[in-house]
Amino acid sequence: MSNSVKDMDEQEQEINQLVEDINPRADNSPDSLAEATTVPLADDELGGMASEEDIQKNK
Repeated sequence: MSNSVKDMDEQEQEINQLVEDINPRADNSPDSLAEATTVPLADDELGGMASEEDIQKNK
């Protein structure tokens, strides 16, 4: 793809715009108050699924 906007075809321009829209490094501001005040959880903090063994153990 060419870097010059005037040399790009329509599809290249659309792809370039989409890339700029989804670039996580370009916009660090939160989209909402909820996003700004919510702390991301680590994978081990999310909990897990109960296994058949867990169910049998707690009967």
